[in-house]
Formats: sequence, C-alpha cells, structure tokens
Amino acid sequence: MDNFLEIINDLQDVFSTVGVSSDTLNLPQIVVVGSQSTGKSSVLESIVRQDFLPRGTGIVTRRPLIIQLTQDITVETPKASFLHEPDVWHTDFDEVSNEIIRNTDQVCGKNKGISSEPITIKVVDANLPTLTLVDLPGITKIAIGDQPEDIEEQTYSLIKKYIENPNSIILAISPGNSDIANSESLKLARTVDPDGDRTIAVITKVDLMERTRENLDVLQGKTLPVKLGIIGVINRNQSHIEQKVTVESCLEREAQYFKNFYHNIASEHGTEHLIQRLCTILMNHVKNCLPDLIQRVTEEKIVQHEILNSLGPKVEDPKLTLAECIRIYVDRFKAEIYGTNSSWQHNTGGKELRDVFEREIGEALDKISLPEDIECKIEAEIRNASGSKPSLFTPNIVFDNLACEILKKFRPPVKRAIKKGAEKLSDVIARVGKDVLRKYPNLKREAHQIAMNLLIKKQYEAEGFIDNYLKLEECYINTNHRLFTMNRSKVEAENRDENLEDLSFEKRNIRVIKGLLDLYIGIIRYQLMDIVPKALICFVVKEFSDGLHSSLMKNLFTEDKVDNLVKEDMIIEEKRERATKMLDALQKADIITSLFD
Repeated sequence: MDNFLEIINDLQDVFSTVGVSSDTLNLPQIVVVGSQSTGKSSVLESIVRQDFLPRGTGIVTRRPLIIQLTQDITVETPKASFLHEPDVWHTDFDEVSNEIIRNTDQVCGKNKGISSEPITIKVVDANLPTLTLVDLPGITKIAIGDQPEDIEEQTYSLIKKYIENPNSIILAISPGNSDIANSESLKLARTVDPDGDRTIAVITKVDLMERTRENLDVLQGKTLPVKLGIIGVINRNQSHIEQKVTVESCLEREAQYFKNFYHNIASEHGTEHLIQRLCTILMNHVKNCLPDLIQRVTEEKIVQHEILNSLGPKVEDPKLTLAECIRIYVDRFKAEIYGTNSSWQHNTGGKELRDVFEREIGEALDKISLPEDIECKIEAEIRNASGSKPSLFTPNIVFDNLACEILKKFRPPVKRAIKKGAEKLSDVIARVGKDVLRKYPNLKREAHQIAMNLLIKKQYEAEGFIDNYLKLEECYINTNHRLFTMNRSKVEAENRDENLEDLSFEKRNIRVIKGLLDLYIGIIRYQLMDIVPKALICFVVKEFSDGLHSSLMKNLFTEDKVDNLVKEDMIIEEKRERATKMLDALQKADIITSLFD
C-alpha cells in the first residue's frame, strides 16, 4: 500500500520543486475542507500526533498545506522537513509551526491574504500511517481585521480549485455542536460531488453533541448523502493545548468516550478509525487512478513538446537569428504573393491581387464613358474651332480636345486601383509579420515599418508610371491607331445611315464624332486594363519583393540594433519557461509511474 501512496507524494514533489502546477494531471489526493473553528486543525494534529499547525484568530492557514506522512519503523523520534528546505529536519514541532508562518508571510505578506502556492511538509515517524492530506484555508464569510474584503471569494475559489479535481477525495469537516444541515464544507462538497461519491464526512466535537436520536442517525450515516462514510471524532480543546496534554492522551480519552456513550458504533468512529479509513480509501483510489494517470502523463508530454516546438529555441546567436528571421519573412511574403503558400484560413495575397485585377480595375474603368451631354459639347467645340465663319469640315482639334478631356477621367480610378492593390499587399505584410515574427515584437514593428516604407515608394512609382502613360495619351491622340482605323469606317457608316436623312449634316457629323470618341476611349480603356495590372505587378509586387530582403538587411543589420530586435516577447519567454518546467516535471513523473506500469 505504501508504495502506491509514495508515488503520489513523489509526483507532488516533482511538480512543486520545478514550480509548476500538477492540476493538468489531476493527482489523486485527500483534500481537507472546513470552516473556521470547526476543529479542522485538531483533526489534522490528531492524525499527525503532533502540535505543528499555527493557531490564532481569523484565517491561520493561508496557503494549501500538503502534509505527507511516512511510516518509518527505524525512526526513533518524529521529524519533519519542508520541500523548500529538504535537507533541514525538525524534531521540535514548534519550529515547524514557526516555519509555516514564516514561509506563508514570505509569499502572502502579513495582511492575511491567501495564496494558491502550496507548502509541502514531510513528517516521518514509526507510529504514523503513510498518508497524504491537503489542508486548505478555512471557509470564511466575513473579513475580519486586516483580511482582504474579498476573502470569502478568495477562499472559495482556492477550495473549489482543489475539490473540482475529479480525483480528489473530499474530507469535509463539520462541527457536531452545530446543525449539520448548515455545514459549509458539505454544501461546498455537494457543488462538485452532488452524489457524495468522493466525499467523507468528519463530525468533530462529538462530546459537545446532544445525544439525541437525530444525532445518532447522523453518526450512523442515515442522514447525510456521503458514500465514503461518516466518522465522528473528539477534538482537543483549548485547555488541553494550553496544558500541553499530549495527543496520545486525548486519543485515549476519545476512544473511551465512544465506548461509554456510543458503544454500538464505537468501532466505526474516532481518530484511529478515521486514519484507517483514509488510508484504505486513498490506496484504493490511487490504484484505480494510476492507469489513467500514466496515460495523461504521456499525453501531456506530447502537448508540451508541441508547445516548445511552436515557440522555437531560445536566441543563442542574435545575428544568425535576425538573418534567418529576415529570410523566412521574405520567403513567406513571396509564397503568399506567388501562390506557393496555400491556406484554407485566408485568401493568399496573390488571389487578393487577382481580385483587384479582375474586379476592381475592370469595374472602375468600365464606369468611364462619354458624358450624357457629349453631343452638346461636340457642337460647342465645333463652333469654337470654326471661329466667325462656318466650316465645311470638322477640325481635328475638336476630336483631340474632347478625347483629352475624357482621358483625364481615367486618372482617379486607376490610382485608386493601384492604391487598392498596395493595400492588399500591406495586409499580407501585416499577416506575415504577425505569423513569422510574433516572438520578436521589436523586430516585427521595425520590419513592418521598413516594408511599408518600401511599399509606399513602389506604389508612388507605379502611380507615376501610369500618370506618365496617361500624359502620353493626352499629348498625342493617335487617330492612326490600328484598332481605330480598322473600325473608323464602320462607325462613320453607322452614323451616316440613310435612315438618318431627317437629320441635318451638322447633326450627322456630331453623331459621327460621338461614335469615334466612344471607339477611341474604348481602345484606351482596353489598353489600361492590360497596362495597369502590369504596372502594379512590376512596381508594387516584383520590385517590392525583390528589394525587400536587401532593404531589411540594410536597415536592420546594425550593431546597435541586433540584440534588441531579437529580444523575445516576455509572454513567449514565460510560455517557454513554463513548458520547459512542465516537460521536466512530466519526464520525472514518467520515470516514477513507469515503475508501476
């Protein structure tokens, strides 16, 4: 039996030593729960057979106290040590009490606050059972003295953390001189164990109970819905403690009391029976939990390995790390744009750019057409060009002026399309930086700024190229363009159709010019639909991606920057440290549990 219980002690020590919680494994344990002044401390001291717990008003136990009892028949004098001082053994249990107080104040301060960080104490004696108990702060309702105002919430939260563990046995302490129906410990136990499958009730101060039929039913287990049993005990009172009456003497008095007043059930009550019952329950519980515990250790090791792999190694060579980060950053950007990095979680940058080509540019250019009052404008231009004399032929300047005016309308939507494309790339830059450089916030911030500056520069170059192209079109209206000359005759014929005989020569001429303008603008639109995407790809995509690596290296790779740039996010460092400690604990736990696999 002892070997099984020692496994749990060793596992608790492993996790406490490396400073990580064993909550993930849900270690089987007996958790002692009770309100203040219910006799919880007296029950524990009777089991340990020593006065070792601090006493006083208010909350005295302010941290979980893991009490590991070990039977060693070779030990002549009881002794105790703490996990935080494993080589220091105390035979004076007043020193043990003082060390609990000192270590509690060191972690919690002296303002009566509580902490979830446990204190582990090992007690060795020839007359002790091998048993582990977790003593928790007493349930309190009202802050007293300098206790925090939310002390009730703090204590409930801490207790719930322990008793919610499905492998915890709940030792619920209730005073016999109070109505058991109002027991805070049993109420709290019922919130996580409504059927009482893992709750054992201890009724303290049985000597102060009225010996009624109802109270006898309580002691016989006929009243409370707890399946691990109900055991009555008699506490040492304050006078016993002050007069230094030994625990052994009080246990003898307790046994005699049950024989005198509850002789029919005396063998089922008392501290000695409580110890035997707890040992049996914990041993069976540990044996049942061990296979699942071994499996959880293995599974959790895999989880922690995955966490460490995702976080990557610590920075050993800042320059090498920086160069590698820049390479990965640039490669990932190119993969996003050129389509070698597929992801179901989001559209790639290449697809988003293609959407700009196919939808944004096309829709914007298609909206540019001849104004509704174009015929009036043509007529006004003809008259202005003719001067004071009527003209038999329409001067070329009419067509040129009107074509230039319409060409100017292409500028804003084309620039918006280029800007939209650049915005898509900026989204890719942000996404890649967040993914690749998340460990290094300083590097992520500076790399983003450098990339954005380069992107803006290339955006301006693309806009400048298109602006110059449109200037060329405006400067020279090419009526000899192949597509224009191929379709000119058709347009003129359509607008001089015999069906239009009712129109004057001047009106027919205006319609011809209108048709030719529509033809010419369509040609320019067609050319822009081809040239704008090419300009976007050339300047905003290719030249940007080709120059990104050198720009980052030039601006980031300076002696005064390197170390700071690859300084990890504190959260990443903390996660790695926690995962490393947890993995260390799990590997040790694996060795411990493998002995019983």
